[in-house]
Amino acid sequence: MTGALVKRLFILALLWPFSTMAQSVSVYGNWCGPNYPATPALAGPPIDALDAACMRHDICTAQLGRFNCGCDLSFMTELRTTRWQNPAIQSQARGIYDAIAVLPCTDPFGTAQKQSLFMQDAMTDVFNGSAAPVDIMDRWRWLLNGVGG
Repeated sequence: MTGALVKRLFILALLWPFSTMAQSVSVYGNWCGPNYPATPALAGPPIDALDAACMRHDICTAQLGRFNCGCDLSFMTELRTTRWQNPAIQSQARGIYDAIAVLPCTDPFGTAQKQSLFMQDAMTDVFNGSAAPVDIMDRWRWLLNGVGG
């Protein structure tokens, strides 16, 4: 499979959360992506702070369940409050944040909270002038096509 196709499958898996897709898809570093790494015991160390955040999320979901709202909300909080070392990594972190935000979790109230945070952050960025409405689509394009990572 090509990288672009695999990343498109990643988005489809996010939009179809109860998918049985078992494919391991790398999105960033050694730890970021659905079912990635396929064998965590064999994964390399995190390459940076974003990869380390993904590793912590993977460990949490391994312990509490794949669609655990608490794991997702903690991950989203870390992604939105960390000062990333450069704009490219910040954009990648935000793309991962966006993807996690729209993925339903085990509790409908947790899902609503994730989606509310996503919309709140997106609107705040637009209203304070730090982002344009199309920036969300740019981040999704990165996830689909691997631009920047």
